[in-house]
Amino acid sequence: MRQKRVKISLLAIVFFVSTLLFAVALKQYSLNAAAADGDPSQTEATTDSSSHHISIFDENAQINVRSGATTVRDALIRANIELNEGDKVEPALDEEIGSNDFNINIYRARDLVVVDGNHRIHVKTASTSPEDIVADAGVELLDEDLVNLVQYNNLLESGNTLAYKVTRAKTVNIDFYGKKLNVRTQAKTVAQLLKEQEIDTNSEKNWISVSLRTKISDGMKFSIQPQGIQTITLDEEINYGEKVTQDYDMEYGKRQVTKYGEKGKKTVTYEVNMRNGVELSRKKISEIIVKAPVQQEVKVGMKISLPSGSHEDWMAAAGISSGDYGYVNYIISHESGWRTNASNGRYFGLYQTSKARLVSDCGGNWVNDPVCQLRSATKYANGRYGSWSNAYKVWTSRGWW
Repeated sequence: MRQKRVKISLLAIVFFVSTLLFAVALKQYSLNAAAADGDPSQTEATTDSSSHHISIFDENAQINVRSGATTVRDALIRANIELNEGDKVEPALDEEIGSNDFNINIYRARDLVVVDGNHRIHVKTASTSPEDIVADAGVELLDEDLVNLVQYNNLLESGNTLAYKVTRAKTVNIDFYGKKLNVRTQAKTVAQLLKEQEIDTNSEKNWISVSLRTKISDGMKFSIQPQGIQTITLDEEINYGEKVTQDYDMEYGKRQVTKYGEKGKKTVTYEVNMRNGVELSRKKISEIIVKAPVQQEVKVGMKISLPSGSHEDWMAAAGISSGDYGYVNYIISHESGWRTNASNGRYFGLYQTSKARLVSDCGGNWVNDPVCQLRSATKYANGRYGSWSNAYKVWTSRGWW
């Protein structure tokens, strides 16, 4: 009886081992079939040394495969994973799979809304950071601008209940101790802005032209001046001088720059006494020339092209009666010596009048046109004195007309 029980036990063991071996063979056959059908949830049936363990992260899903794919694109094709327009893959599709444990990330594109002021922009993007999403929508951000996720009320328009809203920083112009500062800020009040800029708001040290509670508005201006005696340093321009050379081969009145000047720069330190934004006194303490100015060089034309003929020929051409030649000659000789370009800094030409009158009567080329100047002189003599003879009498009696 004992011997029979032992025999039955041996038969049970043999049956169990046989069943186990059959199950392992069946499982291996099942894996091979799944890999052949492209089922990404199963391990690819290959023991080739060139195969790799690949983890594919597709949004919230993770798929693990063992594959002989050589590139990311090949791995996704073998795993039956399709990409849509706008989807992003890391690494790139053409990246070679060079390690045994290789990760692939898939970011699926979504339809999103970006709000920039009055503009609403619909964008399909796989980006995840707010800054990248806004950039994909073609919106340029400056450093101080912000992007926030906000409630979007037009669900029917976009299918979204949220939108990425761009909040533009405001520009503020501050006159700070004489220096012009242009800052961009998200601050709500002047107090918040000055705290950002680390500017002391103690009224005993700084006078601020607006209340600290003033709300920030785009383009607003205000000034900050020190209280009491302060030392300030300013960068100031140095004007350049001009060297003028007379050129007798160039037509009179023409001007040609042969070397352009450049302004210099200096750093000046002042001791300034201020009270409530009013400068009571200023004393220069030091001055350092950072860049010397470059002198400008100019040629000025002095060539006069007068018409041929005598003074009488000019008077005749101007329509002056021959009986007035003597009066005209006397006045013109004493006023200018018959020099068409004569000037005392205030009066110009043959009969010494304003340059504006000569330009009005004869144009910009008045220096080269004595006939026109004489016509202008006749108009002046007749208009003021009634005739050249009367003008002569006045001139000889007081020495000017």
